[in-house]
Amino acid sequence: MNDMMKSALIAGRYESLESSAIDQHLRIDDRVLELGTGAGYLTMQIANRVGAQNVLTVEPHSKMIPVIEGNLAENGIEGVTVINAAAVPDSFTGEYVTFHITAAFWASSLHPAIAGKFKSTKSVEVPAVTISELMVEHKPSVVVMDIEGSERDLFEAAWPAHVRLLVIELHPRIYSDRTIKQIFDQMSASGLTYCPVGSRGNVVVFRRVTDST
Repeated sequence: MNDMMKSALIAGRYESLESSAIDQHLRIDDRVLELGTGAGYLTMQIANRVGAQNVLTVEPHSKMIPVIEGNLAENGIEGVTVINAAAVPDSFTGEYVTFHITAAFWASSLHPAIAGKFKSTKSVEVPAVTISELMVEHKPSVVVMDIEGSERDLFEAAWPAHVRLLVIELHPRIYSDRTIKQIFDQMSASGLTYCPVGSRGNVVVFRRVTDST
């Protein structure tokens, strides 16, 4: 926590775009996979809507795990599955992956550009879990993703049919337009399309195309 984050929380700006998208789209029967838990701010909102037992959240920063669990407990939320790991593409074969920890926890990332961005950044090895493993284990209908640029690697293959909605924060300062195009192309190939409702700025909503949409 620093002064910038405190100010954002007090003013209601912290993760406000993601909160708005979740509020507009999440259904009580959803199962949610969250990548990039942070302090658990969105996790609590999601759990209150769909039930804690229907939430699997993944956070690679080990020091944030007790913070997340403490925030959930203080808000009376029990049953969320919290995993200390980093989501990686299926092509990744190692058990651990390098994670770059910044002084401000929300800027930490797997993306190598983060390593040289701040002098205080520390690079550590964290457990890796493939996106397919998470899909098989949890079978989410909704995926919420804010992983500071690492999302670029999770769009190598089509996403399973049980995912009806994706809320993702893009990071165009970290990667090129070509990467953004790859993300949109893979969503389209997976049967999901850009949804203007809930999309704003860097936060983009994709929803599954059905006969009624």
